[in-house]
This record gives sequence, C-alpha cells and structure tokens, in this order.
Amino acid sequence: MQLVTRLVAVAVALTAAACNSGASNPPVPAAFGAPSFADDAGTIEPDVDHTSILKMLAVEKTIGSTVDPTNGDLNPHGLVYVKYKPLGKSVLQKGDVAVCNFSDKAHVQGKGTTIVYMGSTPGQTPKHFAQSASLLGCASLVINSFDEIFAADQGAKNAVGLSSNAKIVQTLKNALLVEPWGSAYVPSQSGYPPGDGLWISDASSGKIVRINLGTSSGKPTYTSVITGFAVNHGQPGSILAPSGLQYNAKADTLYVVDGITNTLVAFHHAYREFNQANSVTVSADGKSFSGPSAKDARLVYAGSPLEGPISSTLLPNGNLVLGNTLNKKGKNLLVEIATDGSLLAYKNVNTGKAGAIFGLTSSGYSDGTTQIFFNNDNSNTVEVLEK
Repeated sequence: MQLVTRLVAVAVALTAAACNSGASNPPVPAAFGAPSFADDAGTIEPDVDHTSILKMLAVEKTIGSTVDPTNGDLNPHGLVYVKYKPLGKSVLQKGDVAVCNFSDKAHVQGKGTTIVYMGSTPGQTPKHFAQSASLLGCASLVINSFDEIFAADQGAKNAVGLSSNAKIVQTLKNALLVEPWGSAYVPSQSGYPPGDGLWISDASSGKIVRINLGTSSGKPTYTSVITGFAVNHGQPGSILAPSGLQYNAKADTLYVVDGITNTLVAFHHAYREFNQANSVTVSADGKSFSGPSAKDARLVYAGSPLEGPISSTLLPNGNLVLGNTLNKKGKNLLVEIATDGSLLAYKNVNTGKAGAIFGLTSSGYSDGTTQIFFNNDNSNTVEVLEK
C-alpha cells in the first residue's frame, strides 16, 4: 500500500469525525504540521527570534556508531529524528534517530545502500533498518508525521518511501530526478489534491523538484518549481549543490542551502504558490531571483562563516542551523542564523578534519528542550548537542 493511500485514509477518517461532531471548519491536528497560509496580501512572514539555541548547548555527547551491523556501510549522510509515536506496531519508536549510509564498507563514496536506527541517548548500538539497491547513495532523509521516511538517493536516481516498519512502499522516479540530493517534506493543510509534497533538490541540474504525492489520480506529479542553483558536477564525496532543505509549516516557507555560493535562501508561500515550472530562477551568485514568483524569494544570508554548507536543521524557535564542509582551517562549524538573516552563533563541533557534518536534525518544542543531532563522518557516529 502506497504512502498516499494511507494518508488519504487518515484524512478521510478525520474529515468524517469532524462532520459527525458538527464542526463546520474542522481543525487540522498538530501532527499534520499544517501550513498557516498567508492571506491574499501575503502578510505572514516567519517569526524572528534572536535567541541563540546553539549558545545554550554546551555539552556534546556521542549517541552511537552509524556503521550498518549487517554489511559495514558507513559515511552517514541523511539523519532524522522520530518525533511522533508511530501508529500500531513499528520498528521505529518515538525518540529514535535514523541514519542512511552514503558509502559501502570499503569507503567507496556513493555505494552505500543502508539505513540504520537507534535511540537518541548516549551509548546506543546501531540496528539495521533497511537495505536496498533503491537506496544507493542515499544523500538525505526526511520523515513525516506518520513516521514514514523518504530517502533521496543520488546513485539510484530516485526517492524511496519507507514505512515505520522498514518496508519500501513507494519509489519515486522521474526524468527530473538525475542526482537527488537534498529533501524536505511539506505537509498539506487539508488533504487532497495535491496533498502532501516531497521537495527534492537535484545535484545535476540545480533544480528543486516539487513532487505532489496526493493527487486525485493517485499518481505523483513532478515539477521543477525552482531552477538555477549552482552545481559543481562533483563525484560522490565532492558534490556541492542545493541541499539542506527545510520547510517552516507555520509560515509556508521553504529554505535552501547553497554550498557553492555559501548562501541561505527562503521561498515564501512555497506550498501555496510554487505550482508551476520555473516559478523562480536563482541567479548564478545565488543572491537574486527572477520568474513569476520572484517576489516570494529572499536571500537570508551570504558569506562567512558559511563555507560549503550542505546540511541544516530548523529549530523549534524558527532559527536555522547549518553545517559547513569546507572550512579552510579544518573546523567543522555549525552556524545558527535567524530568519531575518542575523548571524547568532557558530560552534566548532569536531576537531578532526573538515567536512565531517553531512546530516543535521533537532528535537524539542521550546528553547529549553531543544537538542541538535549531527552525523560525524570522521568517526561514523551520531552526536548530540544539549545543555
């Protein structure tokens, strides 16, 4: 059963329940993470919070190894945190982290085919979650509120959806997906069509591809809504392209990290307005925009201390933390930026060789409960920053 089918069933059940209760405008459960769309004047902007979470997190601990116990795959890239309790019997549990490996046990980049999972407290042992040729070169992971994981797979040229029981239930392939690299899951407000969206950045074309999962026909649609991001056409291990995608549902804003131009870009009204091909074209320097929806694109931040950022995470207060990969002094910096472009903090989280951070995620619901998890490729581990 495809993921879309499950989502439709839940949406229908919720709608029926609301109707039976006599509600004329049934609320959307918080678990859906529903976007708060702007009015016709487009007045809603992301909240600005200048409280630095990164400065609060002074303790760094190792959660556990990311090396797959069955075949030795390593080099962790994609990383997600299981925020919700899975429905029914499930392999994943609330509070777990899941990681995909980009390399095989011989350290050949782009040849990994596995996802592992573990608890999110120190001293964990990795458990095998999934292995498939469809996961070849998994570069990023996202998870929805039903604990279904989507993997963007650079080598397999697809995106794969897996249930919380590690079953591949959807494989997304299209000519627009040449080197799937970054990804974001965009929940719909009320259902179908077009329902939830999976947004994939492509390392070959520099495009952001919107995949509508819940169409009335049941067949996903693919549209390159944003074009022009810089790519370096690097081999696995040296790829730079649009990545680190994050979606702020509260403000219907998509964020994209560009590791070549060292920029962070925001696209407002992403779910509502970005429905046609080439809605926005990004300039070569990553700092200006053209196209029908250019008014909704904004440069958030550019320049130092960003140096080859690839990963990011959206914190509960709306700030973003980005992970560098190309620091010339060999530092592995996490960089925190507010939505108005204010640089709030940066922290070196690994004293080994540069380029260790290829996956970021976070947990918590407030400043005081936030934790930041990151993959350390130097040691093939997941680590956590906390108070």
